[in-house]
Amino acid sequence: MNETYEYRRFKVGAGAWESFAERLRGEGARIAAEHGGTLFGVWRGQIGMEANEGIALTAWPDEQALAEGATALSRLWAAALESRAERLVATLRPDQPTPPPQDGVYAFRFFSLAEADWPEFADLSGRAWPGFEGGYDAHIHGFFRSLDAAPPDARVLLLTRYASLAVWEASRADTGRAEFQRRHKLTRATIVCTAVPG
Repeated sequence: MNETYEYRRFKVGAGAWESFAERLRGEGARIAAEHGGTLFGVWRGQIGMEANEGIALTAWPDEQALAEGATALSRLWAAALESRAERLVATLRPDQPTPPPQDGVYAFRFFSLAEADWPEFADLSGRAWPGFEGGYDAHIHGFFRSLDAAPPDARVLLLTRYASLAVWEASRADTGRAEFQRRHKLTRATIVCTAVPG
């Protein structure tokens, strides 16, 4: 349905993670619902993030709902030490904002590429996923385009759940698929961090 999402990376003080995450799951989810949104997930940083750093994804029917919801949630985010957001739109996945499972390890991988290469990049990804998911205990839960990247540039977030960190590490060696090889050539830069449901 191409919902609009907000990806928010945030940091809280030492010892404050549990109370802040609980507030997100309670008050944050309630505020989002009151404005037509959904708390898609909250994750605590693992690799590539600090111990008290996390990621929250909220889903909204459209950009206007996101803007209104973000305003309503601003007082909650003001309690974090740091908070920065990026607007995204769902593409191939998810087809509806159903929150993913609350277990496993989640890899958040951003790709930078040329806007002109996006159609081929998306097609390559969609064609590679069935084999990739069939070969590992992994599932692609999101493939989002950034609304904050201006042409001629494009930015994409791939959200993948792995059963464990060992599965994620094993999948890093899967470079033989022709689709992944071609996608790599279209990629200007990529960066990944892992997190667990928080």
